[in-house]
Amino acid sequence: MPSDIIANKYKIVREIARSNDVVYEALDIQSGRRLAVKELVIPPNLTGQARIERIERFDREARASGKLSHPNIVTVYDHGNDSGRFYIAMEYLDGGTLRDLMQSKGPLSTREAVNIASQVLSALSHAHSKQIIHRDVKPDNMHIINGGQVKLTDFGIARMTEEASMTGEGQVFGTPSYMSPEQIKGKQVDLRSDLFSLAIVLYEMLAGRKPFTGDSVISITYAIMEAQPGPLAGVSFSIEQVIMRALNKDPLRRYSSADEMRMELQKAEANPGYAPAGFQTGMGSFGGGGASGYGAPPYQSPSFSPGQAPYVAPPPPYGAGNYGAGYTPMPSNPATPNYNPAAFGHIPSSVYAPPPMLPPAQVGTGATPMPFVNWGQANPNNPGHTGNIPKPPPFPSQKAQPIFSESAVRNFRVFFVALFLGGIVLGLVLLFQSSFDRQQKAAQSAVIYGMIKQGKEKLDAQDWDGARMIFEKAYESGKSTSAASEAKKGIVISYNHLGLRAYELKNFKSAQDYWYHAYEIDPDNPDVTSNLKRLSDRIGDKDATLQEWRNSHDGQVGNTNPAAPGVDPSLDARYKEAQQLYADGTKAMQRGDFAAARADFQSVIEKATGTPLAADASNTLNQLNSQQTGSSPFLNN
Repeated sequence: MPSDIIANKYKIVREIARSNDVVYEALDIQSGRRLAVKELVIPPNLTGQARIERIERFDREARASGKLSHPNIVTVYDHGNDSGRFYIAMEYLDGGTLRDLMQSKGPLSTREAVNIASQVLSALSHAHSKQIIHRDVKPDNMHIINGGQVKLTDFGIARMTEEASMTGEGQVFGTPSYMSPEQIKGKQVDLRSDLFSLAIVLYEMLAGRKPFTGDSVISITYAIMEAQPGPLAGVSFSIEQVIMRALNKDPLRRYSSADEMRMELQKAEANPGYAPAGFQTGMGSFGGGGASGYGAPPYQSPSFSPGQAPYVAPPPPYGAGNYGAGYTPMPSNPATPNYNPAAFGHIPSSVYAPPPMLPPAQVGTGATPMPFVNWGQANPNNPGHTGNIPKPPPFPSQKAQPIFSESAVRNFRVFFVALFLGGIVLGLVLLFQSSFDRQQKAAQSAVIYGMIKQGKEKLDAQDWDGARMIFEKAYESGKSTSAASEAKKGIVISYNHLGLRAYELKNFKSAQDYWYHAYEIDPDNPDVTSNLKRLSDRIGDKDATLQEWRNSHDGQVGNTNPAAPGVDPSLDARYKEAQQLYADGTKAMQRGDFAAARADFQSVIEKATGTPLAADASNTLNQLNSQQTGSSPFLNN
């Protein structure tokens, strides 16, 4: 049973919380100060690399919190390892979490919600200035002490950007309901991910519900990536616009800092008519708004004085012509109230109506001649004509002749019917061929995805080298399928973990080889590039070392088999024997036969010298030795 004294300094009073770790109320024996002590809980079946990573994450929480000093962040006094008991001593907090407050009160007032969010944003601004991304902003990690002061807690999965990443591409950490889209996708996150999570919390405080909901983790995360939040009833437009900008799916369209979001939020709360910077009408960049999406100015409707009729464009004038100088538009509808042409200035009547159509009796009396002839009427304008103008004789009727003959029409019909039937036959052939090709590709993809699933199972079991070999085989077998990119990601993740394990065991040469293999496959992978930078800071110039590594490998990336073309074939048998020994050693280690495991791994090193397999065996052997000698798992960075 564990002692109630930790590190000869802290006396446990009672347990106050338990999740992955346990939190106690405790007393500082020397000063008598009341504080909280968090102790790491390691399940008995957690061994090997998984155990090392669990301890490393606890250590990172302590170091991340210890770097921060802010009135809205829980204060960490001390952390360490007391004979295998890893602990963090921190400020004791009265009160309760924001989750407790919302469950007891329901939706909060705008002033109360903005006050809480502003304090958390102030805390995030300080953490971000220290290159720390929280990655788990949620109501359960916001503690409200007596007096209304908010404390941000639990930096357990925080990311310190200047250190090597422990998260491979595609790995996800966080609470699903409060994660950003890029966090769900397992992509690199920055401070704007914390702002997205805080906006979800702010929405929940005001609405009494989360903006993205579902009946499962899958439906919730899908809503975060694809759906749009509903409107906030009873909340001012300016406050809603601040929240909607922070909830933008594109990180580039969110606020650039926590301070910027905090100032905009406070201005919006103080002045409900305030238009936040970059606000949008409707959903803007979420799917509505103008062509420019986010940032488009709102539509300004014209304003009218009291009693003034709205502007109505006049009808076009009869015929060609100009409205003339001083023309004032006039309503086209004479039924408009108070219609008065004189009020609009002098407008020629020709603007509004054509000349009157005179009857035939007035032709030649000074009236404007009509643009038609009155057949059969007298023509006074022609002195030489005294009679009626005769009506022209009717045109003789003729039967219309067909353009094409009946035989031509018949031939056209036959041709188009044949063309139509031929198109149907060709379409069916193409459809059958396409279906056959899809079935073949689907069968091939099923095999490849089965291999990828095996590789992921190896990753879950921390068998990084076994996972790498399976992923490489899947990639070679499915280069032409959609599974190729998935297999390629698995190769990179495997090499990255192999490099991390070698680095943590201070085997920098092996770490360099693993990470350079990953870098050659995916130069844009943020975790690999971050780890290479960290390695270069430790051992020297990265670029020069990388060029030397490429020259020594003749550009053959990932060739871990010493029996390459042109090499003694007998090496192939030795390498396969080494692979079997490595598998035997892993099984022996799992059943607790460490002596047999050491012997197998030592044989692997001798038979596959110079290969990543040998480096992996060496790393595992060092790990076994370190566990037996009781060295501290808190690793120096």
